[in-house]
Amino acid sequence: MSSTENSTAAPTRVTRIRTQIPLRVTSMEAHAPFSETAYTLVVNTMGCGVRLSRPLEPGLEVCLDELPTGKIAMARVANCVPLGKGSAYWVVGLALDAPGNIWGIHPAPSDWGPETNAAAAPPVTATPGKSEEWPYRRFSDRGEFHPGRR
Repeated sequence: MSSTENSTAAPTRVTRIRTQIPLRVTSMEAHAPFSETAYTLVVNTMGCGVRLSRPLEPGLEVCLDELPTGKIAMARVANCVPLGKGSAYWVVGLALDAPGNIWGIHPAPSDWGPETNAAAAPPVTATPGKSEEWPYRRFSDRGEFHPGRR
């Protein structure tokens, strides 16, 4: 099989939610020290997309903490793209090492599996951001959860 046959991305299998949840992203690797407070752009049980002030290398191990739920999670950088031409920000895709609703989203989409209650913190309500805050066109509209839409 040629390398071009592997270049297509696998389809999203878990519903994504556009929401801004505060968190801190910290590199766990000594050769790439980094820590920044950020907000999610999209989340699901497999990971999230965050806006950061610098690019991170794919494969970099990071720790996600300071979540409203009080949870801490390990993740790896899956991808990194500039937010726009000449922008000082990057959209960084993070893949969770242990999938789950670490975000405290309630109610969660049905394909997120059984709901878990975050006893330490109240549930986070998914609140879509303003479309001019980040390039929604970079993400497919297919497979996204829109609270309030019928």
